[in-house]
Amino acid sequence: MEQGIAAGRVPGPRRRGRPTAENSRLKTAHLLAVARDMFAELGYRAVTMRKVAAMAQVSTRTLYDRYSDKLSLFEACLDFGSVEFPRIAHEPGVPADAALRRFAAALVRTVSADSSVRLSILVSREGVEFPELVRAVDAVQDKYLVRPLAAFMRDAGLARDKGEERAKLFLAMAFAEWQRRFSFLKPLPKGKEIERHAELVVDLFLHGAMNDVGESNE
Repeated sequence: MEQGIAAGRVPGPRRRGRPTAENSRLKTAHLLAVARDMFAELGYRAVTMRKVAAMAQVSTRTLYDRYSDKLSLFEACLDFGSVEFPRIAHEPGVPADAALRRFAAALVRTVSADSSVRLSILVSREGVEFPELVRAVDAVQDKYLVRPLAAFMRDAGLARDKGEERAKLFLAMAFAEWQRRFSFLKPLPKGKEIERHAELVVDLFLHGAMNDVGESNE
């Protein structure tokens, strides 16, 4: 297991002369990739700053210079992983329903990736003991999912207020089937299942539960 963690997901930068911005970025990416794998494989309780520093091949002092404690490091790992989230923004000429379907499907595919699933298991397993993990995940979702989606809804004319409650409702609907299968240890949705669920969610969200029923009775 340690060999897999040590390998990480991002190769460590080579040291050649004075550090550059690119070298610094690669070093940070390598460090966070290693830390993320360690959290996912060992659990939050078992990971220590000293272990992360050793596995990432940096000094403990260097690690503490970047992140004040283990929670700060975990939050940085979440923030680092947020680049994988799909983005949504209103584009004139693109129907809102089409944009929302793409967004919902991309979200489910993203959280179904191995690294995301392992972190979801960690938070589910240790969230009661460490509620700060749940708060950290909630903060990341608010920053990278709720607020951008709320802005999209306002710009697309789907919300007259800030739109955040509508955005949270849409996200809950988009994640519903994934969450059900995750909670009951069933295979996660994939392929056409994801596309069909995204289409259903957008139809219900925009037009209501009786939309298809009303059409079929005409």
